[in-house]
Amino acid sequence: MKTSPSQRFNCRRRDESGFSLIEMIGVLAIIAVLAVAIVPKVFSTIATSRVTSAVSAVTSIQSSAADFSGKYGPIPVTGANARVDDLLLTSGYLDSRFKVKIGTPPANPAIAGAAWTYANGAWTSAGGANQATQSRIICLTSTATAPAAAAGSNFQLDGATNLPTGVLVISAVMPNVTGTQAQQLSEAIDGDALSAANATAADNAGKVVYAAPNAQGLTTVYIYIAQQ
Repeated sequence: MKTSPSQRFNCRRRDESGFSLIEMIGVLAIIAVLAVAIVPKVFSTIATSRVTSAVSAVTSIQSSAADFSGKYGPIPVTGANARVDDLLLTSGYLDSRFKVKIGTPPANPAIAGAAWTYANGAWTSAGGANQATQSRIICLTSTATAPAAAAGSNFQLDGATNLPTGVLVISAVMPNVTGTQAQQLSEAIDGDALSAANATAADNAGKVVYAAPNAQGLTTVYIYIAQQ
């Protein structure tokens, strides 16, 4: 049976009319379901990669600090304006400042720290601005203060024993880290046995220590690097 030109035209119009409203709703529903299932996993993967990157950055500092000490001896104590990573950068043992993608992001432009100079067999620092808001590397004289409150001056590496009082301890500082990421850092470095039980508790044990997160869910994390 032959079709007239008008019938063929009407068929083409039906074929080219696109999706119906019901079909569009079905497609949108499928997209919504996929988004609910996939998006959280994407963000979780990003967060995990940031923690992994931070652990790698700390490991790099450990190697650079060991090389520096092998040539110059103990790393000097740092004040509020001074950073060990600036010292390692100035002395050629580090390519760039310590930076991580968790906690407070680096200022742009960067907050200038104390300048390090080498004279008469010793490194000294002078000038610069306070680095308290920045992720950085510090060196302090150890104390007997509980690690979660010691601001990098004490760690209980075995979960119970303080560092010897008076030694120099080098640590990484990461301000304004979420409780969840702080716990993940601790689990990645110390394992479950020396990590806080949940994301709202303080952590006093191992190489990663911090106070309980504040009302905004943030805390400053200190990671042990070495003692001298």
